[in-house]
Amino acid sequence: MGAEILAVYPARLTTGKQFEKVAALTGAIKATTEKTSKVVFCDFPSADIPSGVYKAMIRMEGKKYGLDETDMLFTSDAGYKDGFPRKGVFELFTLSNLFVCPSYSESFGLTVLEAGSRGNFLVLNEAVPALKELGETLGAYFMRWDARNFGYDTHEKYLPSEKAYYEEHGSRIADLMREDRSLRAKTMIRNRYHPQWIFKNQLLPLLEP
Repeated sequence: MGAEILAVYPARLTTGKQFEKVAALTGAIKATTEKTSKVVFCDFPSADIPSGVYKAMIRMEGKKYGLDETDMLFTSDAGYKDGFPRKGVFELFTLSNLFVCPSYSESFGLTVLEAGSRGNFLVLNEAVPALKELGETLGAYFMRWDARNFGYDTHEKYLPSEKAYYEEHGSRIADLMREDRSLRAKTMIRNRYHPQWIFKNQLLPLLEP
């Protein structure tokens, strides 16, 4: 978990949750800033698409934008086939510093509130009315992805390219996260002052003769 950028995305493994967009943006941040970046998908199965097929698509998209295979973890591949425990998701939010929600549609962003309450930088789909309303209240960062709006679907066109769009926003997000003192302290504590470091450098010397 020792990444400078750690994103956690808990959701049902369906194309409507647009997992590949989370992988793409995290990859673009890594590619444009050279920050170590990882994403943990706390996924659970859906009848919409075979899990193996969709996970392969997500991995391919992540690698296309700059992630390595080892930068992406699906909890379903770590033994949690039917979903990662809710308590574990909350603990991961405490460790992570980035939450990206490109979901195609949402009625209410409960997971957004959970991620925000644990000090994550929020990136939300501006084209989804419920996410836009909640994000404006929380001071979230907005990007645009395909979405279901009030009775109609919207489809985004990126100029000059989707890759350029992700890289522009990825670089801007990294700058904003760097300038946020609370986020910087949270990341430093997680990476440098973790329990193993405290034991080795502070507690172990007290036990030595």
